[in-house]
Amino acid sequence: MIDPKTPIGQVPFVAFDTETTGTGAGTRLLEIAGSRFVDGEFTDRFEALIDPGLPIPPDSTEVHQITDEMVAGKPSAPEVLDEFFRFAEGAALVAHNAPFDAAMIGLELTRKRAPAPSNPIFDTLPAARRMFPAGAHTLDALIDLIGLPRQDARHRAFGDAELVRHLVGKMVEQLGGPGVPLRKLAEQTGSPELLEDHVLAMPRLPEPLRFLEEAIRDKKKANLHLTGSGQRAQQRIVTPQVVYEWNGAAVLEAYCDEEGHSVTFRLEKIEKAEPGASSGFLF
Repeated sequence: MIDPKTPIGQVPFVAFDTETTGTGAGTRLLEIAGSRFVDGEFTDRFEALIDPGLPIPPDSTEVHQITDEMVAGKPSAPEVLDEFFRFAEGAALVAHNAPFDAAMIGLELTRKRAPAPSNPIFDTLPAARRMFPAGAHTLDALIDLIGLPRQDARHRAFGDAELVRHLVGKMVEQLGGPGVPLRKLAEQTGSPELLEDHVLAMPRLPEPLRFLEEAIRDKKKANLHLTGSGQRAQQRIVTPQVVYEWNGAAVLEAYCDEEGHSVTFRLEKIEKAEPGASSGFLF
């Protein structure tokens, strides 16, 4: 952990941003980028596309312009995150609406069942609301509100990371310059996020679903009996990957041979899970 009494000008920061397939359970990272700096001066960059292993929804592509073709064959999220964490080693992370980015990275760490690094993550969104109270506080709005430099690649991860770097510079100026302690920034951002708080534990499963624990541990196929509107419940053969709670609902992510990618199920829609040997749908 970085000593909060350290002058801000001596703290290495990594401003970062992510692009994703969505915002809810089952969301995958598509891109992560970071701009490393000290005392406002850029020192290094990180930028990587990620193959999510499933189709990108068209409405997400409309936002960030990342297509299935762009990510096909790119490294997986665990590979890219390992590289990003090495890039960010020893730095304070900073993002705009940091809880979202932390939650998306936490989902990937949950899938990997890997420990999280200890970097604190400062959130510039609440700080912007406190320090520049007029108007809206999206990054787009702040470009005009406080004169952030326009980026060529808006709504792509590195362009947004650079905006965050410049936003931190504006905040440091208003706080009194690089000699003020880091805790002064924390007073504006609120307590920093920690990635370990976003790594999700497997909830306790009811007896009819206990086989999912074995299937995940031993990479076995499972036959899911799903609730349906007709007289008979639909059955589906999948390879379970991870179970976690998201916004109060327990969900299962599982690879489906029939669809050729991972799919997400709410546990409340699964009546029973038992050993399965074939793939696809059963009725």
